[in-house]
Amino acid sequence: MTALTNSAQLRPRWQAETSEPVMALDVLPGGRNAPDALVAGGSEGTLRVFDPDGSTRYERDLDDALLAIAASPDGTRIAALGMGSRQLWSATDGAVLHSEGAGWSASAAWDKKSQSLAVADGRRVRVLDRSGKTRWTSAPLTSTVTNVLWPRGQLRVAASSYQGVTIFEPDTDRITNTLEAPGAISGLTAAPNGRWVVGGSQDATLHGWKVTDGSDFQMTGFPATVSHLAFEDGGRWMACESAEVLTCWDFSGTGPTGRAGIVLTGHQAAVTAFSWVPGHSQTLISGDQDGNVLIWRIAPTAKPGDELHPAGGLRDDDPVTAITTGSSGATTPIVYIGRRSGRIDALAVA
Repeated sequence: MTALTNSAQLRPRWQAETSEPVMALDVLPGGRNAPDALVAGGSEGTLRVFDPDGSTRYERDLDDALLAIAASPDGTRIAALGMGSRQLWSATDGAVLHSEGAGWSASAAWDKKSQSLAVADGRRVRVLDRSGKTRWTSAPLTSTVTNVLWPRGQLRVAASSYQGVTIFEPDTDRITNTLEAPGAISGLTAAPNGRWVVGGSQDATLHGWKVTDGSDFQMTGFPATVSHLAFEDGGRWMACESAEVLTCWDFSGTGPTGRAGIVLTGHQAAVTAFSWVPGHSQTLISGDQDGNVLIWRIAPTAKPGDELHPAGGLRDDDPVTAITTGSSGATTPIVYIGRRSGRIDALAVA
């Protein structure tokens, strides 16, 4: 790896080699002032947990093609989901807590307060307890569930499928909102305050809804499918990618309707992954198909319509497949980069 600029740096902490392309990454929270560990999932179903110093804690196998992983907010459990199976492991020693067959399962989300886990399971959504056992199952949706999340905490679960997003209230077994879209939803995110749900569509548009009343907006003109979306911790900015361009939208006040996005230009190949840096709500890390990693700083004075260039980054020729961010236990955030070769880079953000 070589530095791109010196104004913002990514400093190597450790590096690991795995035997298959990195499909997914997630951090295992270390608790107050303790460093985070890392869980990495390979495309063929191998799961590895790395301690904060980069040493391997253990390795397990899903025995299925891996589609998603999700670490519990308390750092004690890891869910792994595949094309036809689902497993829950102890993060400490890798003991299997639950294992069962499932439908296509490409998304999972933990609720921080209740420690419940929502999972996509074919055309249904299931909510699991901490032991991995099902406590609620939705009626089947119109097509395979592509994303699940908790837009307003433990009370509601949102699920995307063809032609929209359905919001369920598991405790009452009712649908509270049906948010319509013209096609398939390829990515989904929710504002930290639960006010907005936003989906990226296969038809290269961005569709968003206000959860309270279902009113919606649509953004068009993207060069390709919008499949990655995420809000920063403060909830003002939401980033999305399309081809080699990242765009940040201002959700303060009445939301993004009528506002231009902030365009982040610097990638020369399609953006494949990005992550906001926790505790640094206006810092974004992104990676692309060519293997390069860029750092973006959104200044407090930034306004809709601005164009930003990277504040720093690293050049590499190993394509980026996954990015997540965590804490070193001090003030220094850590970014983890997963690559097609199976390599994982742990870097401190300066």
